[in-house]
Amino acid sequence: MDKANKTVILARVSSKAQEDEGYSLDSQVKLLTGYCKTNDLRVVKVFKISETASKQQSRKVFQELLKYLVKNKVHHLAVEKTDRLTRNMKDAVAINEWLEGDGKRHLHAVKENIRLHKDSKSDVKFMWNIHLAVAKKYSDNLREEAMKGWAEKLAQGWLPAPPPPGYKTITRNGKRVHVPDKQTAPIMIQAFSFYLQPEGTLQSTTDLVEKLGLTTRRGRPHSKSRIHAILANPFYIGINRFDGSDYPGAQEPLISKEVFSKVQTKMTRKTKIGRYRSHNPVFKSIIKCADCQGTVTWQLQKKKFYGACQRRQEECKGRSLLREKDIELVVEEKLQELVCPSKSVIDWVVAEMKAQGAENANKLEASKTMLEEKIKRIERMLGNLYDDKLAGEISEDLYKTKKAQLDLQRLNLKSELNNVQSNTELVLQHKIALLELSQKASFIYRFKEPESKRLIITKLFKNLLYENGSISVNYTKFAKSIAKNVQNTTLLMKGAK
Repeated sequence: MDKANKTVILARVSSKAQEDEGYSLDSQVKLLTGYCKTNDLRVVKVFKISETASKQQSRKVFQELLKYLVKNKVHHLAVEKTDRLTRNMKDAVAINEWLEGDGKRHLHAVKENIRLHKDSKSDVKFMWNIHLAVAKKYSDNLREEAMKGWAEKLAQGWLPAPPPPGYKTITRNGKRVHVPDKQTAPIMIQAFSFYLQPEGTLQSTTDLVEKLGLTTRRGRPHSKSRIHAILANPFYIGINRFDGSDYPGAQEPLISKEVFSKVQTKMTRKTKIGRYRSHNPVFKSIIKCADCQGTVTWQLQKKKFYGACQRRQEECKGRSLLREKDIELVVEEKLQELVCPSKSVIDWVVAEMKAQGAENANKLEASKTMLEEKIKRIERMLGNLYDDKLAGEISEDLYKTKKAQLDLQRLNLKSELNNVQSNTELVLQHKIALLELSQKASFIYRFKEPESKRLIITKLFKNLLYENGSISVNYTKFAKSIAKNVQNTTLLMKGAK
């Protein structure tokens, strides 16, 4: 058989509906194989584009097809119809350039009875252009209909795309909606929280989520750029960002607006390019001046760190420099005040906290169930309202008014639900971790590097103030309660002796 008769087949199905209508890949290949056999064409390769392929995957297959035709000197390309080959002018131009490159090259659109080549008559080229225009019109119409569906889904508060990590898609009342994923939601909550810590960077947060088992849909670790996009996604606070615009979302927020705002501020904070920090003082960006409210900055002199505020107020001027070692002694003393003299007391407190947490969890679960039922009832009412509008039973204006009222009720209920659940279990675990840290902090602090020391300080102290020439160290509310109970326990134990 002549080498000039080598042929490539392209079969494409763009949607599941087309497969159901008889345009399956196998049926196309069978039709085209039969055509090639009848017309003495030898099939050397079959390219397939399924309905599950993304736009990028489809483009990749199309480019591979063109390269294969040129590289292997294949002169015939067979497709079922024009719209199986292309629906845009860019691809049509590429096909035309391939045909113009050699007079032996032919395009066969079998069902349209078109055999196109460089020297085809004007009538054949005219029919080809008509089929191209129809295919493009069909593609444009599909997009218009899809955009209508997207707009309606966005109006109902749902994102017409897969959700970010921390959520999963379920079907509720016949609609695909996004809800928190019990497996990945805690990881995302921890990622946002970790990023705000002194040691939190995009790279360390990327390493953390990988360590916790968060992967892409293909099971691969997330890249640093992907984690940046995830942390910048307002979906986690109930906002759907789609096609460059933001819409109110009906999904349950995982992150508070305050935490999300702090993360955005940290990610967009400008740093001086090329500046290298060779020094790493323990109290960097931690101590504030009580008079001028400025942050104490540090300088290295004779291998020791000394700090001072900006001295903008008269009260600040003339003060001697702070010595890092002197402040560390104050901090170590305050940490020692958190250590309970009896480990059994701490064990008892932890057990009581867990028992109280279980009791609170049962109460919150009941409240959560009640609120979820109310939200479902509102969503059913919204569905019925939309059906009434489609049936012409209510006017467009009445529909918009009622929908706005129901949307407001649903938003309030979701906000209340978010406040009720507010990750109670994670809060309890966090408190227990802080309690355990408080008992080890004074020992750990003496041997750890500056980053770890700063982490201990930010977890157990509310602030460090430079006032009247000395430093005052203030516990967080939780650490303050620990210190008070430790003091009471110490007094009781002394009395017992």
